[in-house]
Amino acid sequence: MKKFNFIINISILIVLIIIHTNDVQAQNKLSLKDALAISLKENIDIKIKTHELKQAEKQKKIGLLGLLPKVKINGSISANQGESSLEFATPEFPNIENATSESKSINGNIEFSYSLFNGLGSIYTYQKIKNQSDLKSIELSIEIEQILLKTAKQFFDIAFLQEKTTIITDLLLVSKERYNKIKVQNTFGNASKLDLLSAEIDLNKDSIDLMHAKFELDVAKNKFNQTLNNSLNSNFYVENKIQINKNLLFSNLKEETKENNNNILFHQYLIEITKNDEKINSSYILPNVNLSLQYGYNNTESNTSLILNQENLGLTGFINLSWDVFGAIANRKVTQNTRIELESNKLKLTSIKQKIDQEFNTIFKQYQNNINLIDIETRNQLTSEKLFEKAKEEYYQGTLSKNDFRLAQIDVSLSKNRLNKTIYNTKILELDLYRLAGKILEDTL
Repeated sequence: MKKFNFIINISILIVLIIIHTNDVQAQNKLSLKDALAISLKENIDIKIKTHELKQAEKQKKIGLLGLLPKVKINGSISANQGESSLEFATPEFPNIENATSESKSINGNIEFSYSLFNGLGSIYTYQKIKNQSDLKSIELSIEIEQILLKTAKQFFDIAFLQEKTTIITDLLLVSKERYNKIKVQNTFGNASKLDLLSAEIDLNKDSIDLMHAKFELDVAKNKFNQTLNNSLNSNFYVENKIQINKNLLFSNLKEETKENNNNILFHQYLIEITKNDEKINSSYILPNVNLSLQYGYNNTESNTSLILNQENLGLTGFINLSWDVFGAIANRKVTQNTRIELESNKLKLTSIKQKIDQEFNTIFKQYQNNINLIDIETRNQLTSEKLFEKAKEEYYQGTLSKNDFRLAQIDVSLSKNRLNKTIYNTKILELDLYRLAGKILEDTL
């Protein structure tokens, strides 16, 4: 099983992130790398997962799991003063009535204790904690992948709306030019009132569409800032030039997905943790053996005892063996349940592998189709532009109807929007393939 250490990866990228962040603050233009760097550094969900990972890392210290010996320094002192009455079993010693008694005791020692054997439960617990820490690392990686992909989608939504706003603005300029010309023609009687009203309606519609597009752009920017957890001004704009890798190989990415997909790794770690639980439960069946050593000093003084003063200095040791017989019997049911859970986790792993495989195949097919669509839409856009220029020329010459001109005008804007949408969707599909292959970090930053 491959362990994916995101702490190292993030450390490698931290300098790059700081540079990107500083650049963004100094300018209004935002690149995809800038956006992803800010998101990786500032996103709240990523920060939460990072803190959870740090907590898990601290919990796997062997000293917290009872694997190290315990060393204690103990000390005590006690004193007693009062009256004592003593009655002896033999008449050779006279009884003592209400005699003043004094006693004191001083104890001090260094104690060393260690669990020699507990069914290897501590070792299995350490392995479980270590796997849980690795599981948190995988959870962090999954969160990072989701946030980066979400950031990219919102980035390209803004890019598309920017382009859409520009396209509608161009459309509005043409409609305004048409309206002004027909208005002049109507003044001199060369155009009818109907033609003027039709031009005005198209102009108003384009104006309304532009207002809607700007509103959608502002909403998209607000969502984007929320994801980044950043206070970018709303007047920023994103780069619309992107590079698409058109040469992704199905077999290579498929193999990387099988080995590095973080959802698959997550369920593999769940299986390992369940195996650890099974071993921990099995260890309770065995006896515990504990060793304890003490080196200390003891002094006791009493005026009513046969021994007035007693001092001890030396080493004391013992080995303790304990075995919870009935607890071991009851634990068998827990072990059986753990084995059932293990089988369930194996089935879940098989299921997630099938889902990931199906998702990969679907996304890769969409990616290939979109690569072809980009070429088709590019040619279609060029054709639409040529058609519009020809329609514009014929319209102002009076050989083309206003309806046909409007259709050509709208068609060129639709073809541009379709091309932009196809390009941005293809880039998102490419990033989604990187996510499935567990390498979206290295291929985006």
